[in-house]
Amino acid sequence: MRLRKVFALLIALFVVLCFSLTGCIKPEVYYSLSGRVVPYFPETSDGSSFQRTTAYSPRFSSEDIEQGFLSNQFVILFDRGFDSAIISGVSGVEILDEFYSRDGSLGYAVVKTNDPSSLSGIEGVKSIEPERIFTLQSEESVPNDPRYPEQWNYPMIEMHKAWTIAKGSSTVVVAVIDSGARLDHPDLKGIFLPGYDLINDDDDPTDYDPVKSHGTHVTGTIAARTNNSLGVSGMTWGEYCTIMPIKIFEEGTTTDEILAKSIIFAVDHGAKIINMSLAGPRNSSVVAAAVQYASENEVLMIAASGNYNSSHPYYPASYEEVISVGAVDNEMQRASYSNYGDSLDLVAPGGSNSVQILSTGYSENAGNTYSYMAGTSMAAPHVTGLAALLMAQGYAGRDSSGEEIIRKILRKTALDLGDWGWDQYYGYGLIQAFYALNFNEERRPLLIQILSTSGQVLKEAEVERDGSFCLTGLTENYIKIRIWRDFNGNKEIDKGDLIGYFGNGAINPAQTWNPSFNDAQTLSFFENGHHDLDNVIYFFPII
Repeated sequence: MRLRKVFALLIALFVVLCFSLTGCIKPEVYYSLSGRVVPYFPETSDGSSFQRTTAYSPRFSSEDIEQGFLSNQFVILFDRGFDSAIISGVSGVEILDEFYSRDGSLGYAVVKTNDPSSLSGIEGVKSIEPERIFTLQSEESVPNDPRYPEQWNYPMIEMHKAWTIAKGSSTVVVAVIDSGARLDHPDLKGIFLPGYDLINDDDDPTDYDPVKSHGTHVTGTIAARTNNSLGVSGMTWGEYCTIMPIKIFEEGTTTDEILAKSIIFAVDHGAKIINMSLAGPRNSSVVAAAVQYASENEVLMIAASGNYNSSHPYYPASYEEVISVGAVDNEMQRASYSNYGDSLDLVAPGGSNSVQILSTGYSENAGNTYSYMAGTSMAAPHVTGLAALLMAQGYAGRDSSGEEIIRKILRKTALDLGDWGWDQYYGYGLIQAFYALNFNEERRPLLIQILSTSGQVLKEAEVERDGSFCLTGLTENYIKIRIWRDFNGNKEIDKGDLIGYFGNGAINPAQTWNPSFNDAQTLSFFENGHHDLDNVIYFFPII
């Protein structure tokens, strides 16, 4: 009898030890879990978030603007692994600025010298080019009273139907590289992520242009607050903080090195779509390198074709990696100013001198108001807004042929204008939002995944457009949680993807840029019912 009791006790101890040490016997549990995910954006004043070594603000003379570059100033592009130290000792060379991508693959410096040939032949110097000038691509008009019926551009691209399908998402970050934005505009309230002013090297990208307020107008087309009984409508409905304003213009002009810097900044801080309503007539090695860097990191770029009624290539729209957007007027005719040619991809409403595009604006007399403008600058944000809606619906990355899926959808659903098929004046045609959002293509949405402690995916679901999620039918006692968007669809976590883990949040900058399964918090659940996570889950771009 005593032997049986001892044996029973040993069995009981074995069961307890088995559960407590290995988890091989688990209590029955059935629960659900909800929470919220948000894109992480580091403090821009934190030097670890990007690598700018000096503050530099170019000054433009009328002669510089006319010739298209700054006299005696050059952009030096370095090979990987090299920096400005290789040119610091060259006589007669003053280093004005330098900038490096987060992964170290792209670096360059701006120098002032009367003898650029003194820098050629130095090991690590990839190219030497004049510091080129870029300009905004719009025509201004006086502000007017806001009325949605005057936004003729939206019915032209079927937005009233498209909004029944999609209204944007808190998880899709759009960078607007421009003259900044009016951060305090009542019709833009609540749409901004932290931005940056690369002209004055500070974290205040406010648009102070008292005449054009170009960036504010462009931003309103993409994301003005909609259905709020105020002002105008925006393509993505303006419900969430998704716009990253990056200021590179103050008086309508900027340089290629500042443009390149802004592209790198956008990529390194999590933007997956970049709008560039600007153009310059000359190719630039440093801008081309920045564009390639963005493309390699699965960032979609949209740019204005230019306002010169020219077939001459203007940049960055003429780069293969960038979607080039021309303009049509209110009668779907090519706008008289709109550039055309081999690189043109699509057209969108840009207006004419007599019928322009209404959006958010600013003036010294009226303050935050609404204004009319025309130009390919106004056309580009229509494509950007539609791209953001498509990304919110789960479209991202490239298909098996290597074509960007969103570019493919825009191309295949455009309204053909001009000659049949692609032509140099309209590209593939006028974007059509409703048809684009109904197009059947592979989706790669942002997923919430429940993982075992060994890393096995136990359950997954799509994150909702407001960043929330809810999973039911969970039975595992110990879990980890991952956020993942597989941009290239290869089912591996790699460059260009968005990734995040619960408990792997914004604490250590080195850790947040490299979230790992091992550093993720293990959660335990032993009670039935619903559980709501107290902390948000941050997600990050893999560079």
